[in-house]
Amino acid sequence: GKRVLVTGGGGSIGSELCRQIMSFVPAQLVIYDISENYMYDLQSELHNRYGEMVRNTLQLRVGSVRDVDTLDRVFAEVRPEIVIHAAAHKHVPLMEDSPCEAIKNNAIGTYKTAYAAMVHGCERFVLISTDKAVNPTNIMGASKRLCEMIIQSFDQKIKEGRAGEIPQLFT
Repeated sequence: GKRVLVTGGGGSIGSELCRQIMSFVPAQLVIYDISENYMYDLQSELHNRYGEMVRNTLQLRVGSVRDVDTLDRVFAEVRPEIVIHAAAHKHVPLMEDSPCEAIKNNAIGTYKTAYAAMVHGCERFVLISTDKAVNPTNIMGASKRLCEMIIQSFDQKIKEGRAGEIPQLFT
């Protein structure tokens, strides 16, 4: 019965989370992803499985977790109560070749998504991480460890009543 937004909802991990979330009958499920092809395929699959419930419950939103304006617009319109943040680059060899992209997408994207969730009154933010973040030995693991640290920092500031000290990232 909650409004749930899943970032990276079209990807391998995010799409499985969406399948499971639909079985709990959310008030609304918003799949947010940069890849419209994966979202379209998932929408078709969910429609075949859940029928008319999908028409009333499911929304697809194309956008990047790195785009502050799109995140802000989607969060303002949807007002998610729960965010499942699965959007991330996850392929170790590719990220070793593109370390800046791993940091920009994983760490900065997490920060921007968490900030939007905080500003728009989200009740719960769930970060999907990886065992590779424990004592990371590669850039992908290190970027996911940064994500964990970002969420821990947000949580601490919010619990201390100091959320106003968390700066917004514009770019």
